[in-house]
Amino acid sequence: MTDTRLTFPFLKHKSLPLIDSVCIALVGAAILYSNYLVFLVVPNERIMGPVQRIFYFHVGSAIACYCAFGVVLIASLAYLATRDRRADVVAEAAGEVGFVFCTIVLLTGMIWGHAAWNTWFRWEPRLVSFLLLWLIFLSFTTLRVFGDPKKIAAHSAVLGIIGAVTVPLVVYSIKLLPQMAQLHPQILENRGLVDPTYKPTLFVCMGSLVCLQALLIWFRVRIGLLEAQRRD
Repeated sequence: MTDTRLTFPFLKHKSLPLIDSVCIALVGAAILYSNYLVFLVVPNERIMGPVQRIFYFHVGSAIACYCAFGVVLIASLAYLATRDRRADVVAEAAGEVGFVFCTIVLLTGMIWGHAAWNTWFRWEPRLVSFLLLWLIFLSFTTLRVFGDPKKIAAHSAVLGIIGAVTVPLVVYSIKLLPQMAQLHPQILENRGLVDPTYKPTLFVCMGSLVCLQALLIWFRVRIGLLEAQRRD
């Protein structure tokens, strides 16, 4: 039997406002600390100079969007299996947040690429596969606005699954061609970031952006539940 309730029991807990405040404070502090490390601690990279600092936000946003799309995958499968509208709300929230971070990755990658290789875009595996991922979730967010209200949930669940399973293609696409045939660097694989402050800063940025992504999904789910209740 389909569960038509449009809330989660823990959202009624009286300590929820305190939990929200603590989470916001912790994530905000993590973001500020990341910026401190990136702009005041890490030295300029020897070849690229100060523009290399965008690398930390680029990679961190990529990990954040992959995590969000993982939530889309789980929630979409749950919706197709149970038709629980709460799963659809979670999938919509994670898809929107993931799309924002996906856009950040695309834009920062273009800025970085233009500074490093004097081109905004090139038809090589990583860039093309990531553009495909961005287009899928652009379609996902557009469908949520303009699709048939009776079919939006099912159609977006299928599209969300397709987008989520594209992530491994993006991650491993860099292995399809030798390094000389593509622009995208394999920094960690090639033991780049030799300064001892580089890697800790990278991991702090990744962690803080993943936490920010989770917090945004948390609030977007609650907004989505309220919107669904209003429509009903």
